[in-house]
Amino acid sequence: MKFIIKFRHIIFGIFTVLFIAGLLLVAKVNINYDGASYLPDNSNTKEALVVMNEEFGVFGACEIMVEDVSQLEALSIYQDINAIGGVKQVEFYPNQPDYYKNNNALFKVVFTTETYDLTTTETLDEIRLVLNDHNVYMRGETINAIQYNNVIQDEIVKIILILVPIVLIILFLTTTSWIEPVLFIIVVLFAVLINMGSNAFLPEVSYMTHATCGILQLALCMDYTVMMLHSYKEERLVNPSAKESVKIAARKSFVPILSSMLTTVAGFVALLFMTYTIGFDIGIVLIKGTLLSFAATFLLMPGLIVMFSSLIEKTKHRSILRPVKATYSFLYKTRYIMPVIAALIIGVSFFIQQENTFDYSETQIVYETPTLGAGYKAIRDEFGLNNNMVVLVPKNIPLQGAYMAELGPLLVEVQAKSVVSPLIFHTPYSKSEFTGLLSTFGLDAESITSLGDVFDLMMSVEGGTEFSIVEMVTFIEETTFLPPESKAALAPFIYQMNATRSELEGVNFDRFIIITNIEAESPEAFSFVDNVDRITGNHFDEYYLLGESVGIRDIKNVIADDYWKVTIITAVLVFTIILISFKNFLIPAILLLLILGATWINMSIPVMMGTNLLYLGYIIVSGIMLGATIDYAILYTHKYREKRQTLSKIESMQEAFNEAKHTVLTSGLILTFAGFALALFSSIPSISVFGSLIGRGAIASVVLVLFVLPQALFISDKLIIPKKTISE
Repeated sequence: MKFIIKFRHIIFGIFTVLFIAGLLLVAKVNINYDGASYLPDNSNTKEALVVMNEEFGVFGACEIMVEDVSQLEALSIYQDINAIGGVKQVEFYPNQPDYYKNNNALFKVVFTTETYDLTTTETLDEIRLVLNDHNVYMRGETINAIQYNNVIQDEIVKIILILVPIVLIILFLTTTSWIEPVLFIIVVLFAVLINMGSNAFLPEVSYMTHATCGILQLALCMDYTVMMLHSYKEERLVNPSAKESVKIAARKSFVPILSSMLTTVAGFVALLFMTYTIGFDIGIVLIKGTLLSFAATFLLMPGLIVMFSSLIEKTKHRSILRPVKATYSFLYKTRYIMPVIAALIIGVSFFIQQENTFDYSETQIVYETPTLGAGYKAIRDEFGLNNNMVVLVPKNIPLQGAYMAELGPLLVEVQAKSVVSPLIFHTPYSKSEFTGLLSTFGLDAESITSLGDVFDLMMSVEGGTEFSIVEMVTFIEETTFLPPESKAALAPFIYQMNATRSELEGVNFDRFIIITNIEAESPEAFSFVDNVDRITGNHFDEYYLLGESVGIRDIKNVIADDYWKVTIITAVLVFTIILISFKNFLIPAILLLLILGATWINMSIPVMMGTNLLYLGYIIVSGIMLGATIDYAILYTHKYREKRQTLSKIESMQEAFNEAKHTVLTSGLILTFAGFALALFSSIPSISVFGSLIGRGAIASVVLVLFVLPQALFISDKLIIPKKTISE
C-alpha cells in the first residue's frame, strides 16, 4: 500500500490512459445479435445451419409490406427492389392473396449476405430509399438485428447519462462529503470503460452483454469504493494523517470487500456452466469487470483519497440519511413477527414462482414494443403470420414422395399456407394441373398459354398425358420441333425453373420449405415441429430441421435445466465463501435463504401480473442477484458480529443497522435505478425485461436485509455467536 500511495499520480495517469483507450475501443467491440449461435454445437439448429450453408448458403431475409399501392405500382416496386445489388431474390405474386390484397403488397426479400452482415444493413438502407415515398412496414430477424444495432450504442450512452446523475443524487444522500460521490464515480466509471473497451479483444460479445454489463458493473461494484471510503473516514476520526488512515482502511476493508467481490463473482462463475453459452458470454465479461473494479478500488481509490483528502474534509456535511429511532423501535418490537411474516411470504412465493409461464425468445415480446411491434402487427393483421420451417432430407425422390404422403395430413390439419419441395419439379401433371401450377410461379396469362401449347406438343411427340416440369424443361431445351424464336420466348421460364430448383436441390440434400400461420412460440408450433420431426425420422436416417419455431424449441430444450444448474452452483459457491468467512454453518444458511427468498418474491410477481417471463432473464438474473445482493447481508452480518463483542444484542442490532444501512441503501438503490433505467429506456425487449427483473430483485433484497435479517440474527444470536463477552 505504501507503494500505491507513493506513486499515486503515476497510477492515476495509467488508469486515465486505460480509460481513454477503453472509450475508443468500445466502438470496436464485435457484437453478436444471433441467439442461435449460443446453442451447443451438437444442437439440431447448429448442425442444420452447417449443412444448410454447405448445400445452399445462409442468407438474411425479411418481409416488407407497402400500403396503398395498385398492382401496377407493386410490380414496379418489385422490379426496383429486385434490381438492388444486395438483393438475391424477391417473392411477389400479385394474383395471390398471400402477397397482395386490399391495396397492400407484401414482398419477401432474400439478401445476398447473412442476416448479421454489414452489407445486409446497407442493402436494407437502399430498399428504404426506394420506398421512401410509401408507407412501409417490415418484420423479420434481419429487421430486429439491424434495429438493435442502430439503437444499442445510443441507448447505452443515453442510459448512462440518465443513470449517472441519479447515482450522484443517491451518493449525495448517503455520504457526508460533497466530494465523495465524485471519487466513487471516477473509480467506477474508469473500471467500467476499461472493461467495456477490453471486450474488443474478445472474438465477440452478445448484444445483451454489451448493453447491460457496463451498467450492471457500475451498480454492483459501487459498494467496494463505498466500503473503502467509509473505513477511511472511521480511521480519520482517530488518525490525523490521511496517508496512514488510507493504509489502515485498505487493510481493514480488504477482507470484507474481497468477500463481497468473491460472492458476486460466484454468481457470474455459475453462468459459465450454462449449456446455452450466452451465459458464458455474460459471465466472462462481468467477472472481468468485477475484478477490474476490485483492482481499481485498491489501486486507484487510495491515491484519490489522499489527493482529495483536504477537499473531503472541507466539503463535509451532516448526513442527510440519519438514524430514525422509530426504525430501531420497529426492528425490536417486531423481532419475532417480521421473520415469521417473511418466511410465509418467501414460502408462498416459492410455490407461486413455479407457476411462471416462460417465453424462450423475444418473438412475443417484440409485438409489444413501439418500434418493432408496429411492423409485426401491421403485417400480421393484413397477411397473417409466415412461420417458415425448412426440412433438409437426402436426395431420393421416391423416399421424398412417400415422406410427403405421410406429411400431407399434418399439413392439412395445421392449414399450411404453402409447401415447396423438389417434388414439385419431378411430379407428373396433367395439362390442367400443369397450367394451374404455373400460376403459382407468378407467370402471366400469355406465358401460361404458350407453355400449354408446349404441353400439347409434348403429348403428340412423346405420347402420354402427364409430364413433370423437369421433363418439360428438358423437352424445350432439346426438341427440334420448336423454332428458335419460341425457345427464346420460353427462356425466362427455363431460367426461373432452374433458379428455383437450385434453391431446393443441393448436392447431397434437398429442402422442403413449409410456411404456416402458427405463432412461432406456442404449444401449437412446438407440437407441429415435434410431429414433423417424428414423421421425417420415419423416412430418413439423416435429416435436419430449421426455422424460428425449431430454434426456439432447441433453446427451450437446451436451457431447461440451466436455472437449477446456475442456482445450485451459485448457492454452493456462495455458501462456501460465507462459511469460510464466518466459520459458522448457520450464517450462510440464513443469508442464502434470505436472498433466495428475495429472488422468489421477485419471480412470483409476473405470475400475479399474468405476464410471461423471459426464461433467459429468469436464469441470468437469478444467478446475478444471488451472487451480488448477498453482499448486503454479508456486510450487515459482519457488523453485527463485530458489535456483539462489546455490545448487547439490542445495541448490536441497532448499531449494525446504523452502520450498514448507508452502504446497503447506496448499493441497493443504485442497482434498483440501474435496472429500471434499462427497463424504461431500452427498446430491445430482452434487455428491458432483464432490467425490470434486476430492479425489482434489488428492492426485495434491500427490504429483507434491512428489515428481516437484523431480527433473524437477533433470534439466532446464541447459535451464531457462541462466545459472548457481554450480557444480553
